[in-house]
Amino acid sequence: MPVTMTLEQRRETWLLTLSGELDYAECSGFRLQIDRILKAMPPAVVIDLSKLDYLDSSGLGLLLSLSREYGSSGGRIALVTNKTVDGILEITRLNGIFSVFRSLDQALAYVRTPDASA
Repeated sequence: MPVTMTLEQRRETWLLTLSGELDYAECSGFRLQIDRILKAMPPAVVIDLSKLDYLDSSGLGLLLSLSREYGSSGGRIALVTNKTVDGILEITRLNGIFSVFRSLDQALAYVRTPDASA
């Protein structure tokens, strides 16, 4: 199943929602969304991966790239995950790199907290 992406641009927080399978073949569209975020530099971004069925190393690489570039510029980022994504992050030992939440409400509350980057 191809990945579908929606980007909701709110004033303080942008929400990027992905569903389906994010693999090498689907990463070009994801890269476009990442570039859009990096160009605009919204105060915070939540990436909702809770509806992903599959995530491969190329998708992980793009998430890492966004985290590094966006984070180094002062942006706050949070991921909403599911069991599948949690397992992949744990196996790759990337679960400590990202701020990970099980619900959209938790992630939004985190990025809206003034000291969220602390």
